[in-house]
Parts: sequence; structure tokens; C-alpha cells
Amino acid sequence: MKMNIANRLTILRILLIVPFILILLWKSEKFSYRLIAFVIFAIASLTDFLDGYLARKFNLVTNFGKLMDPLADKILVISSLLIFVELKYVPAWMVIVIITRDFLINGIRSLAASKGKVLPAGMLGKIKTTTQMVAILLIILLGANVYNFYIMLIPVFFTIISAVVYIIEGKNYIND
Repeated sequence: MKMNIANRLTILRILLIVPFILILLWKSEKFSYRLIAFVIFAIASLTDFLDGYLARKFNLVTNFGKLMDPLADKILVISSLLIFVELKYVPAWMVIVIITRDFLINGIRSLAASKGKVLPAGMLGKIKTTTQMVAILLIILLGANVYNFYIMLIPVFFTIISAVVYIIEGKNYIND
């Protein structure tokens, strides 16, 4: 399979996860290390926007991209949040809410796909992903900080709201 630029950006995002995690864990309380992790995460987040934009604008949408783009996002976000729990930057329950939502939505998508239906990503899902990425960037810069809890409340809120909306809309797709 020939890789187009959008798919290469998705692969780049996946590859950036390893150095991001290693740098964040290695001497993570030093600001210089957090700054490097911030830059890596920011680049990875920008590839998320850019690959989708390029795929739509230049008709580069592929089955690989449809599968790997959202998977790359989930791996990037969940990896970051799990590291935050390890470093005691955020409470575990917040990360559990986000991971549970992702599994639930993937299950609904799989059910719909088994019936030949596709559930598109909604605007709330895009807002959820954006707020997660912005929160992660802020928390990387802040390190261990009392404000992290409040910063994470915003993506947790959108995670819950987008899940409820997706379940309601998904019911229409998967009911027999």
C-alpha cells in the first residue's frame, strides 16, 4: 500500500508517543524535560488536525486512515493520561471515565459496522478530543499542581456529554 501524506502524519503521531512518554517520565519534574514533552505532544496533536485536513481537502481518505487516525489519537491521549496518574498529576477516576467512554463508543461503532452502518464523529467528540489535548498540554507545563484537577474537569465534562449524545444517536443506528 502506498502511503499518502495524511497516513504518514498518522504514523508520525504514533511514533512520537514513545519519546513523549520516555521524556515525560524521565526527570519529569524538571521544567526543561516537561517543555520537550510539551513540544512533542504539541507536534503530535497538530498532526491530528493536519492529517484530517489534508485527507479531506485532497481526497486522500483511506481505510488505513479511517482506522488508524482515531486509534492514534486514543493511544496518544490515553498514554498521556496514564502517565499523569503515575506521576500523581490527575486522579485515576478521571482517566477511567475517559477510557470507559472510548471503549463504549468503539463498541457502539463496531455494532453499527457489523450492520453495515457508519457512525461519524460528531462535533462534541471533536470538542472532547480538543479539550483533552489542550488539558494535557497545560498539565505537562504545570507538572504536579493543584489546578490539574480543575483543568481536567473540562475534558471529563465533554467526555461524558459526548458519550451520552453518541449513545442516543447510536441507538438509531444499531436498533434492529
